[in-house]
Amino acid sequence: RPLEQGGIQFDAVVSIEISDEVIMDRMSGRRVCESCGASYHLVAVPPQQADVCDSCGGKLVQRKDDAPETVKARLEVYHKETEPLKDFYAQRGLLKPVENQPSVEETSRAILHALGR
Repeated sequence: RPLEQGGIQFDAVVSIEISDEVIMDRMSGRRVCESCGASYHLVAVPPQQADVCDSCGGKLVQRKDDAPETVKARLEVYHKETEPLKDFYAQRGLLKPVENQPSVEETSRAILHALGR
């Protein structure tokens, strides 16, 4: 409502549908180099040597934001506070659910398709 009262309107709202389990796997598998900040994923983009940055040899660590207990808590907040907005936009005919795809490129194409582009 505050957005509408401020004159802001949406043509569509995209909801990327992805299971909590997939989110947990993706986020808890992320690692970052303490020294140079390079990013890795234990499954998708693993370092050549476990826990060692390919770029600078620094130590790879899991950020607190990516720890399983943190991700779980964030998902609980999402389900309680944010997910109900999907019904709000669906009732107005604006919600465009998009199934998560294996790659960013495929997900982007699915979003554009859902938006009629």
